[in-house]
Amino acid sequence: MLKNSIHPGDFLKEELEERGVSQSMLAEHIGVEPGVINVICNGRRGISASMAKKLARALGTTPELWTNLQSSHELAQADDPDFETLRA
Repeated sequence: MLKNSIHPGDFLKEELEERGVSQSMLAEHIGVEPGVINVICNGRRGISASMAKKLARALGTTPELWTNLQSSHELAQADDPDFETLRA
């Protein structure tokens, strides 16, 4: 169902490209090391609640956009349980 979910870093990378903003510019603007944005954009790090707030404020989005992207990605990556639905 959610197997087509993208990593929030892919979304961030596309958003920065559309705006003509570099990863280092964003990092400086929100007060983090450039490497932090790079590992997110390369899918090696997720979006924390704190980062979601920073990205939302800097990019004019909502924190929920970023946390929803992260949650969807995590659900898509999680193994499906191997048990039946509990019935009374």
